[in-house]
Amino acid sequence: MEKPWMPVVAGILDIVSGALGVVMGLFMALHLPAARAIQAAPRFAPNPGGALPQMPPVFFPGMDIAMGIALIVIGVLAIVGGVYALKVKVWGLALAGSIAGVITGRLMGIVALIFIVLGRKDFQKP
Repeated sequence: MEKPWMPVVAGILDIVSGALGVVMGLFMALHLPAARAIQAAPRFAPNPGGALPQMPPVFFPGMDIAMGIALIVIGVLAIVGGVYALKVKVWGLALAGSIAGVITGRLMGIVALIFIVLGRKDFQKP
């Protein structure tokens, strides 16, 4: 029996959007703390043009790290859902991964969500 194309395409799109979400989450969680650490030790930072630019004020300390971690978790859920969509096994988990893909990958997640919903009949029954 040949695999249906809609869940397979949706799984690929979910995995790509989840990977993008993980990368964005890592950048969000690590970028601002690293920039603040560099600014706190200006003697180690290359400074050919003068003073370092000041970092914006932080209204909620740790919010960037928390949002980055949340984005990483959502990205991992999209990747797991994409794997199950590729296997054409558990429709509910593939649907959850596609919804997470909407958060991380916008257009790719929307297309994957449409394909998962339309391809529900192709998934194996438990």
